Amino acid sequence: MDQSLREAAESARKGKLIVYPTETCYGLGTNGLKKESVRRIYKVKERPENRKMSCLVSSLEQAEKYCKLTEKEKRICEEFMPGPLTLIAEKNENIPDILNRDFAFRISSNTTSQKLPELMDAPLVSTSANLSGGDNPYRIGEVPERIREKAEVVVDSGKLESTNPSTLIKIEDGELKIFREGPISREDIEKKLNL
Repeated sequence: MDQSLREAAESARKGKLIVYPTETCYGLGTNGLKKESVRRIYKVKERPENRKMSCLVSSLEQAEKYCKLTEKEKRICEEFMPGPLTLIAEKNENIPDILNRDFAFRISSNTTSQKLPELMDAPLVSTSANLSGGDNPYRIGEVPERIREKAEVVVDSGKLESTNPSTLIKIEDGELKIFREGPISREDIEKKLNL
């Protein structure tokens, strides 16, 4: 396995910041269980702390360490993950409030960002490696210098294909709520789940 991947995972596990590729754009991440590390991401990105963040996990089994999933939510994960779908679920007590009121997660279809949380044995914070409100970076050169300087490890996978951010959903009282429609549409979800 690529040594830089192991270094990135170890750094993130310890609470350092890393830049890494996802299936949407380059992300900025750290260990989602470490409150002070999550706070550093807000500061580095100049992002208000009320704009909460999501995480990447490697599998449904890993997700269940950090949240409580209903049968319907598990079906959504099985149908659409790995892929550009983020699910908001009821978090367990091990997730710090600074990260999110709930646990918003996805399993990335990018092999690097799927492997990182597995190697970390922890959820990987997943937010664009940009300053708040800035353009999403699809090349390492597009990641702001301020962010690159603060990251302990940068995993460069070349130019990424430009795609929209993930679809962001929640199941509330059995009903599907979409907070951001991305590559996966409401129709796709309702069709698969017979909602």
